[in-house]
Amino acid sequence: MTENSALQSLKERLSGIEYSGPARLCAVIQKPAVGVHVRVEEAAVESGIGLKGDHQKKDWWKGKRIPEREVTAISREVIESLGSQIDVPGDNLVFEGIDLRTLRPGSLVRIGESVVLKRAEKTHRPCELFARRISEEARQAVLELELRGALFSVLHGGMVRQGDAVTVEQNQN
Repeated sequence: MTENSALQSLKERLSGIEYSGPARLCAVIQKPAVGVHVRVEEAAVESGIGLKGDHQKKDWWKGKRIPEREVTAISREVIESLGSQIDVPGDNLVFEGIDLRTLRPGSLVRIGESVVLKRAEKTHRPCELFARRISEEARQAVLELELRGALFSVLHGGMVRQGDAVTVEQNQN
């Protein structure tokens, strides 16, 4: 299969994703050090920090802190369509039943009983590290289809647990 046909095949698979069932938190991933991803059952989430236990530079990119990048998220359906393991992309939260492309900046995501996240203005774009972890075709496909996920700031902290119910309140602006 040529690179072009591999990319096309992947884009077709990603375009056919169906987000069904109740929205829930499928996985929680802590990042205690650069490049280290640890799947945990639960984690504390704090405003201004993100997941407790993550390394301090996780919201930095090319020497600059990225505002509203306290928590990163991706959909389980996207990860599975890419043929990847759930912890490989390196996002903190893996949602199920939610197409993160549909969240407008400022939209709220409520997880479990207390955690409220606010969708960032900035787009969550796949980088070279994403390509090294999964593939260059995966990076290109999620970039073109805007399926990388979303960035969030924490409005209200608390505990998140694998399996928690998730609700979305779309920003009307």
